[in-house]
Amino acid sequence: MTRIPAILLSVLVLVGASGCMVADELDKAAALMPDSKKKGKVEEEVAGPDAAAARADALLRESKQWWDRATSIAPGQLESSIVSCRIAGATQFMSRDDCLSQGGVPGRTSS
Repeated sequence: MTRIPAILLSVLVLVGASGCMVADELDKAAALMPDSKKKGKVEEEVAGPDAAAARADALLRESKQWWDRATSIAPGQLESSIVSCRIAGATQFMSRDDCLSQGGVPGRTSS
């Protein structure tokens, strides 16, 4: 009967000690990681609002170029291995093998 309190005390000491060690390791790793959030904010403050406007314009141009290149797929252009797949009450489109591996029910093929 006297062993139970000793065992409980040992377990509590080990659990407390291991938690501190894990927290220390996490703190060390966090100190080694670069802090990109602070760096980005400092760079923005130094660059000013003109740099932010230039980045926004570049992003808008890139977005417009992507939409110019984007195309739609006609029904005849789909691969024949793509099927509709009924998974958890929703219909998704994927290869027949992927559908079966996820526990879905394959439906009609795309062709």
